[in-house]
Amino acid sequence: MVIPQLADGRLLLERQFRYPLDRVFIEFPAGKLDAGEDPLACAQRELLEETGYSAASWEYLGVIHPIISYTDEEIKLYLARDLTAGERQLDDGEFLESITMSMSELIAGVLDGRITDAKTIVGVFWAQQKGLV
Repeated sequence: MVIPQLADGRLLLERQFRYPLDRVFIEFPAGKLDAGEDPLACAQRELLEETGYSAASWEYLGVIHPIISYTDEEIKLYLARDLTAGERQLDDGEFLESITMSMSELIAGVLDGRITDAKTIVGVFWAQQKGLV
């Protein structure tokens, strides 16, 4: 998962329709590793594919295990800065919209229930710890 910070301090997120729950979610960009792919390379690829942005500065933040009761899935978290806009490269059947939010808007969205995606909520925590405003 990537926490992309724009030069003005806002964070880049996406609105994405998720079929299992039949609704749109607000999320930080993320994706699945290809076989043998380095996690940072995956984060860089997903940021570009989903948002069109690339970043000059990358910082590894940590790892989360989102559902420890029945899966060994782990999600590596990265902070991306010094963003440059480009062209999205969405996968077939992928429908999403890039949006920006301030930290205060993100926190409000978590507290009022508009943002319920677990990895994004953890990303808000990390953004706060890194002093993103």
